[in-house]
Amino acid sequence: MNRVTKLGILAAMCCISVAATAQTKLTLGYSGANAFMAAFVAKDQGFFAKRGLDVTLQLVPVSATIPAAVAGGSLQVGTLTPPTFLLAFEGGVETLIVAGATLQTKANPTAGVVAREGAAIKTAADFRGKRVGAPGLNAIQHVTFLKWLANNNVDAKQVTFVEAPFPQMSDMLKGGQIDAALPVEPFLGRIIQAKTGYLVAHFTAEVSPSYLESFYVMPKSFVQANPKVAAEFREAIREAVAWIGANQEAARRTQITYLKLPEAVAMSIPLPTLTANVTPEEVQFWIDLCKDFGITKGTATVNQVLWR
Repeated sequence: MNRVTKLGILAAMCCISVAATAQTKLTLGYSGANAFMAAFVAKDQGFFAKRGLDVTLQLVPVSATIPAAVAGGSLQVGTLTPPTFLLAFEGGVETLIVAGATLQTKANPTAGVVAREGAAIKTAADFRGKRVGAPGLNAIQHVTFLKWLANNNVDAKQVTFVEAPFPQMSDMLKGGQIDAALPVEPFLGRIIQAKTGYLVAHFTAEVSPSYLESFYVMPKSFVQANPKVAAEFREAIREAVAWIGANQEAARRTQITYLKLPEAVAMSIPLPTLTANVTPEEVQFWIDLCKDFGITKGTATVNQVLWR
């Protein structure tokens, strides 16, 4: 081996070493829904890695804790829904929406209200005097259900809402602790398949033909200091969304790993409408809706919360 060849090999090894150390480490906290499948795929297919991002995915059992974890630095990326995000922002947790995750659409509803067998609930009016399990009070399912009740002339004060985490909804219905619940996929499908509850309505589709359901956030200070990282993260999500469209069966299998679903369930439940984009109009919809129901004060503006 001559000196030139040795120098070439050393130079190549040096480049590899530099590339390896150039990876930006991010911990992404996600809740247990297939809304964040694009992140699973971006990790497994190397879409993060090829953009210099070393992303660790961490399942967070209680999504309401994600804003504090992002603010505290234990997470650099979090998955949130609009009401939780806006409440945290008004509370002083300055994070920015950097990429979309899912839309809830009339053409592909992946959320609904289910009632326990024998509850005799068929319409919005039948929820008067009933106990409804929501995954979080003032969270997205709760807020959109309030809107659905109002649209159907039902006073929400006549309904009792109970905190019911998604994984516990089926057992709570079966045990009679609640009369109805507000699950999303994969929990919606599993409740119906197990016959612990039946679908009353895809109420979200009746609230709006399409709305922003979930997204990815980063701390404002981090984005301002690392705009390229935020941009590369968004592009990785965008590539993953496109990949999922062409490889649905393979994409479904990520649910087995990241959501701990049985294979039969992972391969059969409906997939959400994925997106990497977030428009100002979609954010404004939630600012207005949360203010209308007194969930937030409505002081946040689109320019303050949406990174573009």
